[in-house]
Amino acid sequence: MKKKVLVVITFVFTLIIVVIVICDQSVAYNAKGRLYDNVDSVPHRKVGLILGTSPISTWNGRRNYYFDHRIKAGAELYKAGKVDWVVVSGDDYRNSENGYDEPIAMRDSLIKQGVDSARIVLDYDGSRTLNSIAKIRDVYCQDSITIISQKYHNERALYQAKHLGIDAIGFNATIPGRRTSWWRNRGREVLARVKLFMDIIRGVHPDIKEPMIRDFTKTQPDVLSISHIKTEYGDLICLKPDMSRLQMGMVCGEIPSAENDSIILAFAGAFTGTDFYKGHSNVAGDHVSGGKRYKGYRCKRNTGAFTWSAKSGPQFFYKNYSSAFDRAAQEGGMGFAQEMMIHNGAAVSTTRPLGNKNVFRALCLDADGSLTFYESQGTITFGNFINALLTQGVKEALYTDMGQGWNYCFYRNNNADATPKYLHAQSLPYASNFITLKIR
Repeated sequence: MKKKVLVVITFVFTLIIVVIVICDQSVAYNAKGRLYDNVDSVPHRKVGLILGTSPISTWNGRRNYYFDHRIKAGAELYKAGKVDWVVVSGDDYRNSENGYDEPIAMRDSLIKQGVDSARIVLDYDGSRTLNSIAKIRDVYCQDSITIISQKYHNERALYQAKHLGIDAIGFNATIPGRRTSWWRNRGREVLARVKLFMDIIRGVHPDIKEPMIRDFTKTQPDVLSISHIKTEYGDLICLKPDMSRLQMGMVCGEIPSAENDSIILAFAGAFTGTDFYKGHSNVAGDHVSGGKRYKGYRCKRNTGAFTWSAKSGPQFFYKNYSSAFDRAAQEGGMGFAQEMMIHNGAAVSTTRPLGNKNVFRALCLDADGSLTFYESQGTITFGNFINALLTQGVKEALYTDMGQGWNYCFYRNNNADATPKYLHAQSLPYASNFITLKIR
């Protein structure tokens, strides 16, 4: 009898092990050819899905590097143009020990890494991977996605996606180096894979609290987004306009009205003198306004220039820019000269001392080739402002006037905003030129 019991126990134990191994390997095999470790090799998908976890470990209250690596992976895909939207899927665990509002924590971390806040979608149904995947199909109306998590988690998510009829690929976030956490998570993953098959057999349905169907990829995002970025050299305010829906102009001799809701962004551009009545001659350096070139006063700090026209788009120039102004005028555009700070991705010599302290602002060409407006969050040194821009991969940076009284700047996220927001609400009456971005 004891032998029979031992044989039965051995058989059951062996069967359990075999089932666990089969479930584990079936999930891994299914994911072959659909997992990516390198950003450059990832095919484009409109939507990336970051599977949720808390920034602080629920096991020991320490920093959760699984969270950090998933955020980094999602930001890399977005900035490389591999996904257009990022869904952050988690749950609100603030009432539990070491608990966090996971979607908000993920969103804020993505914004700090340069992801446009208007392109981040918060999903609070992500308490289970099944819910996150099913919601992509049933609520967000997407039939193809890039799933972002660690490799072993991606494998299971890909199996669930295939079972639900979703064309999914996975981008593998780095697995933290702590061996104890890896074994704990890998062991939990093995059991989760067994549960995956049990749920499929039992026909378990996802529990989605938000049933309203909406394809967010078809909604018109804000024409201008704002984000706050932390760097080791100082914090930045980042305004990123959608230039496919905007046009640029240079206004001289008047201060743009914040009540004009066709103006999305207005800020002081070129250096200016104190003789407002002189009009265009009060602007430092030659400039183009309304498709016409004007002569301004000489300024040794003007080492670079920016031009825009509907035909050529935004362009930056270092040292030799006179012919660029002629072309911008011929194309009915605008342009102004200023002090160049960064050219071809590297800092250039500046007249302004690097130790000079102020609130600084620059018009930039970002790492992804898009036009971006950066301002320092408070007073920092000029050198640190340049270094902060370089940490964001800025290719070109042209200073815009930030002297006392000339730092007037307002913006709105879209032309439906009747009340604008201000970075700086005051301007002296002799501030005689402003750059404007308007709805086309």
